[in-house]
Amino acid sequence: MICLFGGTFDPVHVGHVHAARSVCDALGLAEIRLVLSARPGHRGETGASVADRWVMLELACAEDPRLIPDAIEVRRAQALGRPSYTVETLQEVRRAAPAEVLAWVVGSDAYREIPTWYRWQDLFELANLVVLHRPGAPLDLPDELAALTEARRVSGPPEQPAGGVLILDLPMLPVSATAIRRALAEGDPSVADLLSPAVYTYIKRYHLYGVVSDP
Repeated sequence: MICLFGGTFDPVHVGHVHAARSVCDALGLAEIRLVLSARPGHRGETGASVADRWVMLELACAEDPRLIPDAIEVRRAQALGRPSYTVETLQEVRRAAPAEVLAWVVGSDAYREIPTWYRWQDLFELANLVVLHRPGAPLDLPDELAALTEARRVSGPPEQPAGGVLILDLPMLPVSATAIRRALAEGDPSVADLLSPAVYTYIKRYHLYGVVSDP
């Protein structure tokens, strides 16, 4: 299985790493690719440059050999000079591996917003969707997405190349990149616990997110 976990990783934090590791454990994966979105089409400007976010992602992934940083969207965005789209990433991966089981991991909050994504219905034809869901929390999907999810839902690791939706109930760490950026700007030292040591050191060294001195 080729498993992709996308995000802006602004910055990559312990919640991202925990989620990626949990997916590997739950699905029995040898690796998971963390795909950095260079210019996401569904959100505004990032707090750190793509170059800095890429270095931080590499540093965080170095903690576990199963975590593979992937620059596929960065390369495309730089080549085309426009936002990157998940559907294009999946098309590119699918062309390289037409018969492989392909999965795209997404948090439940982002999954609710998928109908706003570019060519969102094509995602299900290109890959399986693995939705990270906190146990006991309501999913609360829009009607069209709820019906599609129910029709495509699978109970275990996807076995077909594409088309399934797996709701993966996993305890997630309640960590917010927005809150981390705010804490860094305010000089809150407790934020160090939410980042890998190498990422925290990098942020301080290059004064990212408004850090003007060691928090």
